Amino acid sequence: MYVGALQVQIRILEAFSLKDKRRVLKSVCEKTSRKYDFSCAEVGDLELINLASLGFSCVSNSFSHVDDRLNTLIEYLDNDYRFEIVNIGRDIINVVD
Repeated sequence: MYVGALQVQIRILEAFSLKDKRRVLKSVCEKTSRKYDFSCAEVGDLELINLASLGFSCVSNSFSHVDDRLNTLIEYLDNDYRFEIVNIGRDIINVVD
């Protein structure tokens, strides 16, 4: 079993309050969950208005499948006009019984 983890720090360009920030983050998490079947959570920069760190994860029985899914997710996030990506960290872990 392979677990893919992706942490993305983003700068939300049009957030002027935490409410604006939460609206964007909720939308991103819902869309990636529904469209790409990723789990998503805000994992850092919780009280900053314009910055957020999101964590995404997925599971598969194939390393290449997890790698392709992470690449697809990064491409999707990179094309979202509401924010810019500041930093990306990714890891694929082989979990053995």
